Amino acid sequence: MVCVDTDFLVALERSDKNALEKMQEFVSGGDIVYVTAVTVAEFYRGAYGSKDRTKALNDVKGLLDRFAILNLDYESGKIWGEMAKLLKSVTIGDRDLFIASMALSNKQVLITKNKKHFERVPGLQVEGW
Repeated sequence: MVCVDTDFLVALERSDKNALEKMQEFVSGGDIVYVTAVTVAEFYRGAYGSKDRTKALNDVKGLLDRFAILNLDYESGKIWGEMAKLLKSVTIGDRDLFIASMALSNKQVLITKNKKHFERVPGLQVEGW
């Protein structure tokens, strides 16, 4: 099971060859591919700021409909609190720490280009693309 970071979805949206190949690899392998509710929020934030809001909202929905969603729940909230305290001197940012917490609590490998950033989170399995 894998969870893709926002940067991966941006690349898919832009038809990046490497992201498309990686997605095909997941689909061919029968993987369920997840995104977090944070990624959903980040994409909708961009869509609502777009000049052609209607098209952007439709595009975002079409893209996100291809993924299962990980939500913030009790366990991921607990992990977030622990990691926020543990990593207080490490710059990772709240949104990325929420993404990491949801991936950790659901035993997901996080797929991201920002590998070094997320590898700071103890126990999180991170894979680049």
